[in-house]
Amino acid sequence: MAENFEIDCPACEATIVIDKESGEVLWHKAKVRKSGATFEDMVSRMSEEKSEIEKKFEKGLETQKDRSRLLEEKFREAVERADKSGGKPFNPMDLD
Repeated sequence: MAENFEIDCPACEATIVIDKESGEVLWHKAKVRKSGATFEDMVSRMSEEKSEIEKKFEKGLETQKDRSRLLEEKFREAVERADKSGGKPFNPMDLD
């Protein structure tokens, strides 16, 4: 059996070596990232991400507007039902 555990982090893709006996991290080796992208590529990628974020934000706003309208309609219906039923609501404490 191996003396140490070697784990690849799924989030940052780093390699972590952990001591089998103590459970302590012996060393951490970060993944080397290649900087093959040009500045223009990074700017275009950032503008694409910005447009995606703006689309998601607009969709969220539309959802909230629609939700507000639906809640208002439900409230009006509940008020109408309460008016139609008329009278005082049943109170179980009145039975005493």
